[in-house]
Amino acid sequence: LDAKITDEQLWQAKKVRDGVTNTGTGEYIFPLFRMSGFVPANVPIVAGMLNSTTLGATLFWQWVNQSYNSATNYANRSGSDMSTEEILTSYGIAVGTSCGLAYAFHWLGNNGPTIFRKISKVPVLVPYVAVAAAGAANVYFTRKPEIDNGVMVKDKDGRDLGISREAGKQGVYKTIFSRSLGLPIPVMVLPAAIMACVPKTLPKRTLMAAELIAITGSLSFGLPAALAIFPPKLELDAKSLEPEFHSLTDSEGNPITKVYSNKGL
Repeated sequence: LDAKITDEQLWQAKKVRDGVTNTGTGEYIFPLFRMSGFVPANVPIVAGMLNSTTLGATLFWQWVNQSYNSATNYANRSGSDMSTEEILTSYGIAVGTSCGLAYAFHWLGNNGPTIFRKISKVPVLVPYVAVAAAGAANVYFTRKPEIDNGVMVKDKDGRDLGISREAGKQGVYKTIFSRSLGLPIPVMVLPAAIMACVPKTLPKRTLMAAELIAITGSLSFGLPAALAIFPPKLELDAKSLEPEFHSLTDSEGNPITKVYSNKGL
């Protein structure tokens, strides 16, 4: 390295590199599928889902949302490779779950028992259930190879300790909890709550602008909050993994009680 390069410049370069590549695979991430591209990409998607009034529009925006989520989940996986068949299977399951639930709620709201008709009238409930369930299925099946094959586990110094399927499972489940189940709450609920307080007598363009601002603000708040629940570098109790990780020692002979893996985003 050039002797003129400072530590600050090195850390900045690392931050930039980590922001545009998958830290588990080293692959370059297309800008739209990075976490920095999540908010601008989701503004029109969320707006479309919240304003869908027909079955066709609801199914269309659910399909768009899960198509984008599939690409984002794959780009930000923790490292396990997937075959084309596995990618297509996970995509089909996610889209099928999302559209199937949206259709079921729509049908039950019009033809089902009274209780279902009342439930379907609850604001944002149908979009949230469809998005959360499909998002969970999307993450699970897109990243299922991490559960089946395991992920690399390291010590605090970055030394490879071995492959753990339990670590892969914990990483996938925590991603589902934070991003698939947690993130849709502020994203789907806050814009609807904010718009309920905005006078409907305002000009149509003003209402549209207000809704876009509400959606953008909710995404900007919700995404960092969801990602912050569990950091990308996952700290795990060695005892929670397979037996071969229970009695490891570090370079100084001390027992290793905490290990680390890349959770992915």
